[in-house]
Amino acid sequence: MKGLKNVEIVSFSVDPTVDTPSKMKEFMSRFDMDASKWHFLTGYTQKEIEEFGKRKFKTIIDKPGNSDQVMHGTSFYLVDQNGTVVKSYSGLKDTPYEEIIRDIKRIQ
Repeated sequence: MKGLKNVEIVSFSVDPTVDTPSKMKEFMSRFDMDASKWHFLTGYTQKEIEEFGKRKFKTIIDKPGNSDQVMHGTSFYLVDQNGTVVKSYSGLKDTPYEEIIRDIKRIQ
């Protein structure tokens, strides 16, 4: 994130009953992540994250009662300082990292 100021990355667990804070910390330790800038959130209910995803990001999050799998979108979202989603990007294929950085710089 060189050249970017006041940028933080937030990841939301889509399976909070499985993704405990200790499991999230363990996951982060496997990668070179700056914990002061990258936040992994959990601790809410499944219903809360499903409603939050739909309301804020217009994406599906669904954990059917008969499954241990969670269906969810794979996008990255640029959110401004006011909590407004500015843009979404593919997180599955051909993620446009340079475009994301350029867009971050535009809203700073």
